[in-house]
Amino acid sequence: MATQIPLDFKIKPDFSADAFIVAPCNKAAHGIVLAGNWPNQCLSMIGPKGAGKTHLGHVWAENMNALILYGKTTLEPDTQWKDQHIWLDNADKASELTLFALINMAISGEIKSVLFTSRFLPDAWPVNLPDLQSRLKNLTIAPLDDPDDEVLGGILAKLFMDRGLVVSESVIDYLLFHADRSVEALSRLVHDIDQAAASSKSNVTRPFVARFLQNQLL
Repeated sequence: MATQIPLDFKIKPDFSADAFIVAPCNKAAHGIVLAGNWPNQCLSMIGPKGAGKTHLGHVWAENMNALILYGKTTLEPDTQWKDQHIWLDNADKASELTLFALINMAISGEIKSVLFTSRFLPDAWPVNLPDLQSRLKNLTIAPLDDPDDEVLGGILAKLFMDRGLVVSESVIDYLLFHADRSVEALSRLVHDIDQAAASSKSNVTRPFVARFLQNQLL
């Protein structure tokens, strides 16, 4: 009998406050971001890919009913920004005009606050205007470190739960030890394990994931 190919429904990420796992690698940034009242109402949240910038940004944006902007999009100062809290994701890709406008509007009180997120420190962003370079260097930083085992384990468990799968701690521990530890790679891995388990009508156990990973090496 032919193996049934399971339907693949895209899982929407859960960026809720309850789903954010607070741990030593992100505790400081979590406190700074959610406390608000930043110097000059500007904050730059910096961390590597998979550290939780996007998740924490969404938590803050939800709390503040903030307008979300993306640095890679062509942006010009907009009257709709006035009196808003604003989150600019991938801020290092934004134009100098956008960065200058947001910082100046936050300082002057035209916007309530601005949160920048990036993988890179503000003084490494590609800007040429001396005044803007100076302002970026003076931004308050909320640093995120690489996710530790506590965070990655929680992320793995959540990825499985989002697919209706409850797995044992031994499965989580095995994957943390043997798999690529980037969040992006773990997300793909959980997707593939789910598909393989559904295809073979198997439970996701430690022996199953061990065989699955071994087969990936063949």
